Amino acid sequence: MSKFTDYIDGFVDKTATLAKEELKELIISAKKDESEFVRMQAENVERWTVMLAAGELTPAGFKKKVAKLDVLTKLETIKLEVAAKASAQRLADGIQKHVIDGLCKLL
Repeated sequence: MSKFTDYIDGFVDKTATLAKEELKELIISAKKDESEFVRMQAENVERWTVMLAAGELTPAGFKKKVAKLDVLTKLETIKLEVAAKASAQRLADGIQKHVIDGLCKLL
């Protein structure tokens, strides 16, 4: 397992805020996406999560990076072609649901 997966699996989520499997699948599928933008952003989320787990990034720093990524992804979605727009929108929706509304609430 990766450090990312280990960290996500380590959360005890009594309120079921974090959909762990969906978050892991979002990152795995985004890293394989045809869109370079989507792949790069998935790698960023994974890298930041590993940094958070290692104590190299504070929860506040993680939240700030993810919030900026959310805005950037939404802006990029507007500019993309229709095919790429769908995958970028899935990533933006997943970041909002699984990272901002799930993981960040547990930090």
